[in-house]
Amino acid sequence: MKVVAVIPARYGSSRFPGKPLADIAGKPMIARIYEQVAACPEIDTVLVATDNPEIFDVASSYGAQAIMTSPDCPSGTDRVAQAVEDMAVDAVVNIQGDQVVLDIPALSSLVTELRQGCPMATIATELSDDERDDPNCVKVVQGIGGFALYFSRSPIPYVRNPGHVAMLKHIGIYGFSAETLRRYTALAPSPLELTESLEQLRALENGIPIKVIVARGEFHEINTPEDRERVLRRWPR
Repeated sequence: MKVVAVIPARYGSSRFPGKPLADIAGKPMIARIYEQVAACPEIDTVLVATDNPEIFDVASSYGAQAIMTSPDCPSGTDRVAQAVEDMAVDAVVNIQGDQVVLDIPALSSLVTELRQGCPMATIATELSDDERDDPNCVKVVQGIGGFALYFSRSPIPYVRNPGHVAMLKHIGIYGFSAETLRRYTALAPSPLELTESLEQLRALENGIPIKVIVARGEFHEINTPEDRERVLRRWPR
């Protein structure tokens, strides 16, 4: 079974233009992400999918297999699907292009689920108190079997009786079987997806189950220059 990880990296970010090229402790962000994903033993190939020649060149210089994709891709998942459309793959992992620190054991667990036949999987971590009411921090609740029941920008579940479940923060890393990725990207945006602006709700609304891997390690993403400064303050010296 061939598993390919794709890192979609576009230049035009409204909050942080050129983000994949930002310096993270002496290396471009895209290189930091690529090196971590490439260290995951469960992944066979790592691609960088971009719409920008400079990102293409920088990623290539650090050993990544880079692919140029259309600037008109409506989402990172569409860019991932375009990158692998002519490849013989069995499963695809979408690694967000701003996930500068990630937990490799959790990534391995996600790939293991795909190898065992899971159609779609993602990752979550325990939610901190200061993230509970932040709409930029997506929450997820899962059922007894570990599959997602719902994702929301609102705090879920409502805690009337505490002590039964830990609130979970969703990490935007997705694994798909090749068939599920084709099906997902062919679907129209769904009502809940449009309401919450969360593309993973399209899968749930169309009956695609999503297994949630609860990670124990750290994840840090960079969406703004302020995020970069926060991450660098914690970066190992």
